[in-house]
Amino acid sequence: MSRRMYVFGSNGEGQLGIPAADIVASPIGILNAVPLSELRAIRSGDNHTLLLTNNGEVYGAGDNRKGQLAPELEGEERIVTFRRLIGNIAFAAATCESTAYITTHEEASQSQLFIQGSGQWGESGHDDNISLQAFVEGEQWPFLGSLPDTVIDFAAGVWHYVAVLEDGSVYGWGKARLSQLGHSLSGKVTTPTRIENIPFKPVRAICGKDFTYLVGEPSTGEHIVLGKNKFNVVSGAPPNVKGWKHIGATWHAIFVLFGDGKLIAWGRDAMWDLIPPKLPPIDKMAIGSEHVLAVTKDGKLISWGWGKHGNCGDLSKVQERVKNDMVSGFWNEIDLPGTVEFIGAGFCTSFVISNQSA
Repeated sequence: MSRRMYVFGSNGEGQLGIPAADIVASPIGILNAVPLSELRAIRSGDNHTLLLTNNGEVYGAGDNRKGQLAPELEGEERIVTFRRLIGNIAFAAATCESTAYITTHEEASQSQLFIQGSGQWGESGHDDNISLQAFVEGEQWPFLGSLPDTVIDFAAGVWHYVAVLEDGSVYGWGKARLSQLGHSLSGKVTTPTRIENIPFKPVRAICGKDFTYLVGEPSTGEHIVLGKNKFNVVSGAPPNVKGWKHIGATWHAIFVLFGDGKLIAWGRDAMWDLIPPKLPPIDKMAIGSEHVLAVTKDGKLISWGWGKHGNCGDLSKVQERVKNDMVSGFWNEIDLPGTVEFIGAGFCTSFVISNQSA
């Protein structure tokens, strides 16, 4: 068996792991040193991408002007092929121009947080005008602090971070002006701070541009949206999401995939229909800033949403149906060799791992 990664979408800073080009409209297969069979998660900032493996290694590509990928490589503005950045990482996440890593020490029941890059709202762990100089001995990454329990999930919006702990508490920092870190926090939050008044024990978190979505165990489907009710992202939520399998968010909408393949969504739908009519049962989904990448139960790779940057694949065969760069009310089927094993999506970027039998 042979696995290969295919990339397409926005690539102005090399964030697809290939030499920079404004748009990559058709999937390009790339060869790199990333152990694709071990890939666990893909996380993206505005113009940088992180690949996290099962054994805790992180590979990165894209913009490094703010040190969001490799602060020790001062002067290297871009990393245009995926390069190993760090190991022993439990979770990774990225805001617009920063990257955060969490390491877990089971003996101490604590999670340590390392962060680099910059931010407008304190998401980099300090005020805009203050340089963070604290380092752990022997580590090259700026050390922000420790969380009081083991982290079980970690997510980022454009300007804020949220960590879910094993004991059910949730900590956040960064932009809090729009209640995305709860109603008791506001403005800039520069240190991880507990988010109060969550009425259940969350196990997962995702973030939109200016909101946070927390869900409990699938058996109960308890959930809550933190943030202003812009585009009805709060009031549009169903009573529960019992039986959920996976959750995701664009900048302004929330998507929930259930075990039976049903996909629901709520939030901003003025640009493109969040759920196309007659959508077949879905097995996997990856939600980008303004598009959806999915694999159907019968193995087809499809995409819809804002496809201006090529992130919905080659649209030449459906061009007459595309209005204002929107794949809306239908989906684009993307042909790739082999069987799709893994998908990821970022800021107008798409990533697919295909297993091609010899």
